[in-house]
Amino acid sequence: MPLHSRVKAVVLAGGKGERLQPLTTHTPKSLIRIVGRALIDYVLEGLTTLPLEEVIVVVSDKKVSSYVVEKWGSEFLLTIAYQKEPGIEGAILATKEFLSRDERFVLAYGDIVVDKEAYLRTYETYLSKGSDGVIMLSPKIDVESYGVAYVSEEKVLKVEEKPAPQRAKSTLAVAGVFVLPYIVLEYLEENLSFTEALNKLATTKTLTYYIWSKWWIDIGYPWDILEANKNILSELKGSYISDRAHVSSKAIVEGKVYIDDGAVVDHNAIIKGPVYIGKNSFIGAGAFIRKYASIEEEVIVGAHSEVKNSSIQPNVTISSFSFIGDSIIGSNTTIGPTTITLNIIPSGTKVSRLHPLKVKDRVVTKLGAIIGCNCYIGPGSVLYAGSVVESNTKLKPFSIVETNLSKYA
Repeated sequence: MPLHSRVKAVVLAGGKGERLQPLTTHTPKSLIRIVGRALIDYVLEGLTTLPLEEVIVVVSDKKVSSYVVEKWGSEFLLTIAYQKEPGIEGAILATKEFLSRDERFVLAYGDIVVDKEAYLRTYETYLSKGSDGVIMLSPKIDVESYGVAYVSEEKVLKVEEKPAPQRAKSTLAVAGVFVLPYIVLEYLEENLSFTEALNKLATTKTLTYYIWSKWWIDIGYPWDILEANKNILSELKGSYISDRAHVSSKAIVEGKVYIDDGAVVDHNAIIKGPVYIGKNSFIGAGAFIRKYASIEEEVIVGAHSEVKNSSIQPNVTISSFSFIGDSIIGSNTTIGPTTITLNIIPSGTKVSRLHPLKVKDRVVTKLGAIIGCNCYIGPGSVLYAGSVVESNTKLKPFSIVETNLSKYA
């Protein structure tokens, strides 16, 4: 395929986000907010680096299709395909009528966050190698929660889905960006799984790979959102405060921050970046917002509350004198005054993709609360590290919620 040739891209955005529950009870996975943008925006922006003929987005929720059409419909030729059959296989086969047998296409998972350069480099690898297909790979320590690839020289030998840690002989995770021939769809029609289809491609054709060695996040679990926030905020080039935001002259703003349109930072508030403050959000008097906090749009942080290393989804209210640390709070939730999230996981608790940190000569694993959408947390409540509050829950004042990560095991 010549350099100037245009290519079709397929984005798989039909997943239900079961492992992201309770955050996805009312919000499709693709529309979870990460530093002011929907998750799917990061994928579609990455594809803009390619010479696109058409982008086919596979969805199962009309909220996603409406969002994508409104936000990206003027950017490129856009087709929406509705997923009817389950699994990644059903998602890919939903695009069959939009692809021709003689073409290759770019396939992107709709739940990854990575620098847009990764898409371009993967595509350039395909062009330079002249192979039938290319897989982007990412080095990972805990490969048991990913698909992995076994490679030799320039070829992919085999792909394995989520191997047990004791038998995984590769640390290269399948990273969700591919260039593939149409014949993969024919393999899927033979009732092969996607992994089996890739393996058949590797044995009967030529399947090569590109290793992306910078950060890459697959948003599979709630705490992956925190990791994505951290990486994105760490790469802020400098500070930006919108002309349409209002920051009190008595507020203190340090480090790299992004304060979006309509945001208000009241007097004596302290913002220590890297931090994102979303559109039309309000940071109350004396509040403290610090490192790696992402406050999404229409959020209220009450007077003298503290938020750090947390994802606060849209339309959340955190009332005064509360502490929210290492937590993820779903949209339309209200946190009552003097609520506290504890954030050091009990020793011996194993959580996939959540790695221990050294803090003051102690090795600890940090995770606060995971609170769903449309919740009310009564005043004075204490949420233990690793506590989960399901969507639509109403907690009485002075409630105690204990660690309960078993649903993610």
